[in-house]
Amino acid sequence: MRHPCGFDGLARFYRPLEYLAFGRDLERARFVHLSHLQNCRSILVLGEGDGRCLARLVLLAPHARIDCFDSSSAMLASAYRRIAGSEATGRVTFRQADLLTHALPAARYDAVVTCFFLDCFTAAQAETLIDGIKRSLRPGALWLWADFALPAQGYRRLRARAWLALLYFFFRWQTGLAARELPPVESLLASHRYVALAECSFQKGLLRSVIWRSVS
Repeated sequence: MRHPCGFDGLARFYRPLEYLAFGRDLERARFVHLSHLQNCRSILVLGEGDGRCLARLVLLAPHARIDCFDSSSAMLASAYRRIAGSEATGRVTFRQADLLTHALPAARYDAVVTCFFLDCFTAAQAETLIDGIKRSLRPGALWLWADFALPAQGYRRLRARAWLALLYFFFRWQTGLAARELPPVESLLASHRYVALAECSFQKGLLRSVIWRSVS
């Protein structure tokens, strides 16, 4: 069962908690490939959180209309405040929705951004979400994915396992998160005929950022 407030209770504290744990590396993971989206005209942003990525995106993609979804009303309010008063407010639509049950429009977007979003779901849920997201994208669409990852071996893998166990415990306690381990997102995207155009890792491989393109 989800915590009744979900991520609402963390909205005010999310940024300082993030900086305390990882410095600015989550921001670096979000931002490093954003410039690939500069010529996009219709962008889907899922699980945006407090709006730091959105605020950067509206500057880098000045001609894009953006649909921004989050399940947390408090996170959406924070994201709105980051662009309030700018011309970008007319290009961004904010929607509160549970993407497991909300149907996205078909073939509308030429890019999607999922930063630290799909790690909140089980493997089965992530596969369902990826299926639905893919149907909402146009042929050749870009997919910007940034998230936690598990390195292949050695000390880095042990370090990542310890961090992930702590993070999943914390978010289950605070939000009622159902997931207990990372879903295999990169494998799922590859199986849906997405190819990686560029990738970066941070925090000894614990954080990854990849820009994908559909080739189907």
